[in-house]
Amino acid sequence: MFGFLHIVCSKGVFFLREKIKTFLAVCVLILAAPYIVTLLFQGSETSTEAGKGEPVIEERFLPQENSDKDKLDEEQYLAGIVAEEISLDSQPEAIKAQAVIARTLLAGALEREEELPQSMSREEMLSLWGQDGFEQNYRALEAALTATEGEILVWEDAPIQAAFHAVSAGTTRDARDALGTEISYLKSVDSSMDIPSHDYLHVSFLEKKDLADRLNEAYPDAELTAEGVVSEIVIVKRDDGEYVLEIAAGKHTMTGEEFRNCLGLNSACFSLKEVEGRVRIVTKGMGHGLGLSQYGANEMAKAGSDYIEILQYYYKDVELKKNQNE
Repeated sequence: MFGFLHIVCSKGVFFLREKIKTFLAVCVLILAAPYIVTLLFQGSETSTEAGKGEPVIEERFLPQENSDKDKLDEEQYLAGIVAEEISLDSQPEAIKAQAVIARTLLAGALEREEELPQSMSREEMLSLWGQDGFEQNYRALEAALTATEGEILVWEDAPIQAAFHAVSAGTTRDARDALGTEISYLKSVDSSMDIPSHDYLHVSFLEKKDLADRLNEAYPDAELTAEGVVSEIVIVKRDDGEYVLEIAAGKHTMTGEEFRNCLGLNSACFSLKEVEGRVRIVTKGMGHGLGLSQYGANEMAKAGSDYIEILQYYYKDVELKKNQNE
């Protein structure tokens, strides 16, 4: 008797479980149906092929569904460029100047169908700054972009090559010396306000063998020796700002920028000397030295200059105009 009741109860529980499973499966199907239908209809419309010759913008910066203005997304991309290029602890007028530079570089890249400047996404900003830092820094970005909305630097109605660097060696460089070509708006200007920067002067030491090995690895025809490496490296030519234009390393001649990149120096404004059996390398400034000095721009902002005055100081005879493509 008890065995029969046990069998009956077990079957009842089994059927009850099966009914519950069926009910849950139906609910899941009902809830998932709209999503499945959406995938079926959208699948044939999705393409991963970019238009030939068009600048590629990462998917995270493309217009979101129901967005009615491409400009909003371009400004978001622009905010990421500025965030990449300058510390947002800088003076507001310096950030505005950098915003104009970034917009100019972006406009030029889009116009010439070149690779776009690197940009940070909101997710990357959040990861870098944290929630509190993100809110504060993004407000600074938005303020700079709003204050300079649509403004770019032009020369002969085209976006300029808005070169910039972190810290000069006391003066910025002339494009004729640095690039070997005349660019009327990239002229050398005094930037002695950079001198107090902790990045203005940097001293490093290398073992003679390490220096010879690194240069020989990059330029095998140099044939430098460890013992004679200092005497075998000769600075051939400098520009007016003391940046090295040409340097002979053994049997190989290179530019100052190539030497700088090979050794990871702060700038091409450097000198070498043997001190107590090692090679002392002294560099001035940080970056290539062309165009605007960010440290100098920040110092000008502290002294009361606005972003227009800052830009007009570092870029000669350019115009600030609204971008017609926006």
